[in-house]
Amino acid sequence: MVSERLVTARLTLRPLESVDWPAIHEFTSDAEVQRYISGAPLSQQETRDLIEMLCDWGREVPPRARPFAFVHTAENRVIGFGGLYWTGSGKRWQAELGYTLHHDYWRQGYTSEAGTALVRFGFTELHLHRIFAECHPDNMGSAGVMRRLGMRYEGWMREAEWSGSEWWDMLHYAILEHEWRHAEHVRLTSGLAG
Repeated sequence: MVSERLVTARLTLRPLESVDWPAIHEFTSDAEVQRYISGAPLSQQETRDLIEMLCDWGREVPPRARPFAFVHTAENRVIGFGGLYWTGSGKRWQAELGYTLHHDYWRQGYTSEAGTALVRFGFTELHLHRIFAECHPDNMGSAGVMRRLGMRYEGWMREAEWSGSEWWDMLHYAILEHEWRHAEHVRLTSGLAG
């Protein structure tokens, strides 16, 4: 199970726990938050099942995921969740980044803050070579987060995900470990650290 805590300026990313489901259900049940997530919004039982599944994946050996709760440090409130997810047992060198944030905290930089910590964790602690993320073409907020994380647009995947009622196209972004290290070096040497 994940034991790491990732601390940012305003957030503490801690291992996701089964007891987090009520706080997370506040936004997994919100149609606006779940607009671009297939099969959503979620019922209470679906949220419980999702969180339990992610926790189980984190406990597997080797883990199938490294799931985190995003805790607003000053408010001591779970405002989001996400993590890194391996896409196949034979591909331990790459993982998918995922995240979901409470609507009240949108457009304030929290997702980028959490994503930055997760990408750093993936490359420095998990020794990944590649981290990728995907979003619906209309989800410009998420695409903007991916670009802010230094990810490059790699393509438009046609009808790549079933929404529960129709096929969705998806945008695919990724960053390589050496690209991330170069960007970190530039950031640190240009006085932008902190």
